[in-house]
Amino acid sequence: MIFLTVKEKIKGALKKFLILTGVSAIGFFISIFLHNIIYGLFIKLFGTNFWDRIGVGDEPFFFILATIICPIAFLVGVIGSIVIFIRKES
Repeated sequence: MIFLTVKEKIKGALKKFLILTGVSAIGFFISIFLHNIIYGLFIKLFGTNFWDRIGVGDEPFFFILATIICPIAFLVGVIGSIVIFIRKES
């Protein structure tokens, strides 16, 4: 979606919403991957009970990014794109 938006030379707010939709969809999977990599890497480097020792049960940053921020950004992008597209059609 990102490449098609740039290739078609869409301008204005529609371009921003379409890019937001594409980036949030990709960001979801990247955040899941990074969450697992960092979680496993820190256990490997600092021991199996590392997360319990620092008082956090899991790696929070990429987890929150993947479960809360990216889905909200995706919905904002989709709804914004639909609204602008419908306005241009009218």
